This record gives sequence, structure tokens and C-alpha cells, in this order.
Amino acid sequence: MRSPQSALPPRPFTLRAALVLWLAIAVLLLIAAGTFLTSAAVQDLDRAGFIGLGALFGALAVLQLVLLLPLRRGRRSARELLSTIGIIVGVPILVRGTPGLSLIAGVMLVAVLLMWLPQSSDFFQLTQPKAKKRFRLPKGR
Repeated sequence: MRSPQSALPPRPFTLRAALVLWLAIAVLLLIAAGTFLTSAAVQDLDRAGFIGLGALFGALAVLQLVLLLPLRRGRRSARELLSTIGIIVGVPILVRGTPGLSLIAGVMLVAVLLMWLPQSSDFFQLTQPKAKKRFRLPKGR
């Protein structure tokens, strides 16, 4: 009997690259979260801000790690959620221009782009076919 993994078509390079980038982003966000939480423990000024940023980045990293497995299996919902996270988090950080976080935000937006290239979209169409909508004129009475 074939395993479920062998039933999947081969992943295109664009999707494999996006998976690696999302994994790297999650690790970097965990490091940033640890840094903010450590800064909160050491400093008295802006303690609440550091704790909030550390918790936010930690939660984002865990969410990204959780979504990587469904993304590998070709689930459209994982691609859409990661795209939403990437755009909502990445664009404001990139526009603000925070030195360390801008690099992470730029890589996040590249990962979003890779998931929506035609090769990746074809893979998602094979794993979860989406019915094509037909345009029908309303019937007259």
C-alpha cells in the first residue's frame, strides 16, 4: 500500500524554497522573541513593550511552524494564512525600516511571493483541485 506522502506530486522548487524560508523566518522570530524577553528581564524601561514584542514574535513563530506541515501537504488554507501573516507583519516592518527586523520582513515577503508563483499554484491545483466557476446567465421566467 502506498503511503500518503508518495501520493503527492513532487513539490516544485519555488515551494521548497518557500518552505525553507518560512522555517528560517520562524527560527529568526524565535531568536528575536528570546532577545526581547531577555531585554525585558534586564531593563526596567520599556519592560511591557519588550514583553509584548517577545510574546508576539514567539506566537508568530509557533504559528508559522504549525502551518508548515499543511503547506508541505499542499493545503491551500496554509498558503493563504501564511500569506496573510507575511503581508500583515512584513509590510509595516519593512516600511518602518527597523534594521534587524527589516531583513526578516523582506525574506517573509519573498516567501509569500514564492508560494504564489505559477509553479507553486500548479502544485496546489494538483493537491487540492479547485473547481472552475462557470459563468451562467440567469434563466428567464
